[in-house]
Amino acid sequence: MVELYGEFFSMLRFAKCLHEYGMGEQVKGWSGSCKLDGDYYWELAYESISWVFRDTGLYHNEELEMETWVFTDPIIDRFCQLCQEYETRKDISEEDDPYRKDMEQILHEGLCFNSYSYGYDWRLSPKDHGRNRLLLFTGCEFYSHDEIFEGLMEIRDGFEAMNKRLNEELSRETRIIPLSLATEAQWKEAA
Repeated sequence: MVELYGEFFSMLRFAKCLHEYGMGEQVKGWSGSCKLDGDYYWELAYESISWVFRDTGLYHNEELEMETWVFTDPIIDRFCQLCQEYETRKDISEEDDPYRKDMEQILHEGLCFNSYSYGYDWRLSPKDHGRNRLLLFTGCEFYSHDEIFEGLMEIRDGFEAMNKRLNEELSRETRIIPLSLATEAQWKEAA
C-alpha cells in the first residue's frame, strides 16, 4: 500500500487552481524538480501569493508575530482613477458609488479564508495616504496560506471586470442638444 501525504488532495486542488489561472510555467520556473511533499506544497502556496499582483510586499513583525502583505498593482490604480472620474461625472460621493460597493463585496468574498488569526483592509480612496493597495494581516496561527492565491485571483478578476464595466459606462456619450438649436416646431411639439 502506498502512503499518501496528508495534504495530497489539497495539493491536487491547489495544482488545479494554479493551472486554471495559467500559472503552470511560473510553477515550473520556481520549483525546477522538487519532491512532492507537504513542505513543498506549503512553500509553493506561500510563494504563489506574490504572483497575483505586480508589486507584493511582505513585512514580518516578530514582536506581534504577525505578517503584513501589501498588494499594489496598476489594475488597482486604474480602478481608483475610473471611480473618481465616474463620481465626478455623476456628482456622487465614494459611499454612493455602486462600483466601489461591488468591489467591496468582491474583496470581502475573496479575503474570506477557512482560518482565523487574520485581518484585511484596503486603501482605495483619494483620502487615504500613499498608493492604492490591499492589505492582508496574518498571525502566527493562520493556516490557510493555500487559500490566499485563489482569493487574490478572484479579487484580481473582480478589478478587471469592474474596470471594464467602468470604461463602458464612462465611454457612453450622453448627447444633450442645446435648447437654442431646437426649432420652434420642435419646441411647440415638446411642450
